[in-house]
Amino acid sequence: MEPYAKEADYTKYGSGNIKGKELEKYLELASIDINRATLTRIEKRGYNNLTEKQQDLITKATCVQADFIKEEGIYDDDEVSSFSIGGDLTINKKENQKIYEELEISKVAFFYLKQTGLTNRII
Repeated sequence: MEPYAKEADYTKYGSGNIKGKELEKYLELASIDINRATLTRIEKRGYNNLTEKQQDLITKATCVQADFIKEEGIYDDDEVSSFSIGGDLTINKKENQKIYEELEISKVAFFYLKQTGLTNRII
């Protein structure tokens, strides 16, 4: 999976506290989280097929989420070696206000994602 943010994006939208190879890893982890929070809609539609505004919001959310993962220690550095996304993620909850907590997504990142229109759980 290609991360939804690059180092230059992180310098602009993130804290700037993550560097080098570590940044690559956290941007990848954040991208997986961001895609999962949108019920894999980013992956299904293709990042490049989204509007410029959606892409910008997703990039910002990815940078914020990378910092969140680093600060909260959600992933143990020694236990994560590879990632895969398969199938659909199903969440049966009507109240969107606390979904970010269940997904372990930064509240700010989820705020950006809500503006993309890709997080709606009610179809």
